[in-house]
Parts: sequence; structure tokens; C-alpha cells
Amino acid sequence: MTGRGRLWVRLPRSALAAFFFLAFGLGGLLLGIVFFPLLLLLGSGRRSGRARRALVRFCYMLFVSVARMTGLFRVVASPDDRRKLAALHGCVVVANHTTLIDVVILLAMLPDATAVAKAAAGRNFFYSRVVNGAFIVNDDPAGVLDAAKRLLSEGVNIVIFPEGTRTPLDARERKLRRGAAQMALHAEAPVHCVRIVSAPQVLAKGQPWWDVADHVITFSLSDMGEIPAEKYSGEVFHSAAVALTERIRARLFP
Repeated sequence: MTGRGRLWVRLPRSALAAFFFLAFGLGGLLLGIVFFPLLLLLGSGRRSGRARRALVRFCYMLFVSVARMTGLFRVVASPDDRRKLAALHGCVVVANHTTLIDVVILLAMLPDATAVAKAAAGRNFFYSRVVNGAFIVNDDPAGVLDAAKRLLSEGVNIVIFPEGTRTPLDARERKLRRGAAQMALHAEAPVHCVRIVSAPQVLAKGQPWWDVADHVITFSLSDMGEIPAEKYSGEVFHSAAVALTERIRARLFP
């Protein structure tokens, strides 16, 4: 295919990506303004929280399904890995973080799950109501640990990216934060590792959102197994968090 031919393919795909970004933002606004307030009729306890998470998951599943049908991207995982992820219950789910929609893909696949969101996301005009209503906002370390412990004890899965921010797959250095390990140790919950690979690389840090290649993007998910956090519960908390973080690094970046 010539360079001009690729351009004529890329332009409609970039327009499609723009549509998805717009739909994602307006969808988040609609959820927060219309549907989340309606769910308050269920009360403010577990039932309401479960309903909000289920609604977010449904929207993310719809987002992923429409992307597959339109040929923008597809998510690939083996049947065995899909079964393992669908069976998770009360786990700290850690994954590498390369694209903007990693969390969307994971929450679309996991049963009753939430994620740790940056404090800035809780102030975003489009997403703030959804983030504050269905996610754990990382604005108070002690509060995050307590909220995570409560949710994990209820069987909710919590997605967190130990890298903290998007990192290229070929990065030489991987600086992992200890938040995921601390969360697992504090709640005595298992850590479940998932590897995400995008081919070609899209929505990476510093990469334009409209650079979505001239063919279908594939996000491949691989289950990298579970690490029992209770193995470290008898050690000093800081040392245990360091050791568990290194186990996570070895599992995610073999």
C-alpha cells in the first residue's frame, strides 16, 4: 500500500477514534448527571455501589463491542484466560499500563470491579461524577487503603497499575510504586497479574490520540497468575511491600 493509500485509510480511522473519544466523554457526563442520581434510590450502601459498578462495566463492554464491530480495535484473550479473569473475586488486579484505555478493557472483562483513579480524574468535567461514584480516588493514601480493604472484603476486584502512569513496552526502566502491594497486604487479598500488549502501539504516553494505525488494533490480554499476599503478612509491612512489589515486577515484566 502506498503512503497516500495509507493516508486515505488513516483519515477515516482517525475520525472514528474522534467519535469514540467524544462518545466516551459525553457518555461519562450522561452517566454522572442522569443515571447515577437515579441509582441513589437504591440507597448509599453495597447495593447502590454494586449497581454503579455494574452500569460502568456495561458501558465499557458496549464501548469495546462497538469498537470491535467498527474495526477500530479488538480485545484478544484465550478462553482459559477469560475464564480465569471472569472468576476473580476480591483480588487486587495489577497490569502493565501502556495505553489510555487499559482500565476500560480490564473493567469490561472483570466481574464486579473498580479501579484506583488519579485525583485529577475526580475533578474532570466529563468523568468526575462517575469516578467519584464508582472508583477509588487516590487523594488520601490511608483512605485508599481502608476503602480498598472494605471493597475487597465484599468480593470486589480492584484494578491498579503499579507503574502509576503509562510506560512504553520497550522502556528500559520500570519504576513500580508499592501501592498495589500495600493494598493487598493491608486487606490480606491476593494479587492477580495481567499482561496487556497493544499491536500496534496506540494511545501511549506522548502519542497523538488520532494515530490509530491503518488496520485493526489488537489488545492481547494474558493472565500472568496469582501471588498470595498472605505469604508476606508476618514480615514488617514496608519490607513486605517491597518484596511483593518485586514479585509483581517479575510477573508482569518477565
